[in-house]
Amino acid sequence: MPDTDQFLQTIEAVYASGLDHDCWPNALGAMNGLLGGAGATLEAFDMKAQRSTEFLSVGAPTAGETQYVEQFAALNPRAPYAARQRSGTLLWDYQILDEDEMARNPFYTDFLPSLGLHYCLGAILDRTPDKLVAVAVHRTHKQGHVDQREIALMRKLLPHFQRAYDTATRLTMANNRNGFLENAFDWLTDGVALMSTDGYVIYANETLRALAQCRDGFRIAGRTIEFMEPLARRRFDAALGALRRIGEPSSDAVATDFAAVRGGGMPAYIVSLRPLVHGENHRMQLVEAKIIMFVRDPLLRNAATIQILQDLFSLTKAEAHLAQALCTGATTGAYATERRVSLNTVYSHLKRIREKTGCKSVPELILKFSELKVSLRPAGPSGSA
Repeated sequence: MPDTDQFLQTIEAVYASGLDHDCWPNALGAMNGLLGGAGATLEAFDMKAQRSTEFLSVGAPTAGETQYVEQFAALNPRAPYAARQRSGTLLWDYQILDEDEMARNPFYTDFLPSLGLHYCLGAILDRTPDKLVAVAVHRTHKQGHVDQREIALMRKLLPHFQRAYDTATRLTMANNRNGFLENAFDWLTDGVALMSTDGYVIYANETLRALAQCRDGFRIAGRTIEFMEPLARRRFDAALGALRRIGEPSSDAVATDFAAVRGGGMPAYIVSLRPLVHGENHRMQLVEAKIIMFVRDPLLRNAATIQILQDLFSLTKAEAHLAQALCTGATTGAYATERRVSLNTVYSHLKRIREKTGCKSVPELILKFSELKVSLRPAGPSGSA
């Protein structure tokens, strides 16, 4: 697939936007560059009030900077067409009007030329009776219509934009309504625990509870985290002590990141402890929480990452699972044991991965995938390979 590096960079920018609203311009700019546009927009539209509730723009004027609302909104043939579509639909000009019809439409003859624009390629991220959310790339008359390449790329970007926008919506709700902070944490692939300074667990997200139930490397016993390996227990206690002493003149610089070994030849968990700073809108029952702990499982499968590998290199789901596992340090033997498949099956997958990616060795494969970092859980349940 062409544009592999640029496509990957766009995906990473999109997921960063899901966690940080200020990153949306970067995501729109990356999409605009990938699809060869003159500008990109993301708009949320209130269907009942018939007004825009959010409008982000890169390389194109915002709605408030034009005469769109006052003079041309009612003449825009794209709007009623989009309003009839479902979430996940792509739309472009030729679906709505041909060139002769565009030449007679004031939206195309008067409004768009005043902005230096003419054509667009859009995707509907969310469509409910109350709301329409769409992302679009806009092109000049000289650039012409989008072709099959751009349409195919937008189709591959769409599910990632949907996941990121959904996560951004959940995080926004977490800042405004009690009870949604935990839901936001439950969308992370990392295990998350909120703890008091003495190490008592006040909250554990879904991923952490699932990892703890395996009783491999650590477990949750009552209200405490217990690591199985002595060194990990000592490092955990030292990290808690260091965080309790933050700000004291006599405090020592103690690392608060460490590895928690587990059995079966699986890569160790990566554990990170950080002080938790409360904002003004925290839930009252979480006031006791002073420390946040992250537990990262290098082998935890992320459906979004798997989908990216499939999109980029036309890998099957089984091949994409193996590629990701190898890039996080798993051996072919350990992977075969964990997945309960034969080594011959693993080697067959690896052979096809090499053929499709052009990589001649596992180190070369790891290098190619080294920048693939997606931290969100999938939007729905993932199937097995």
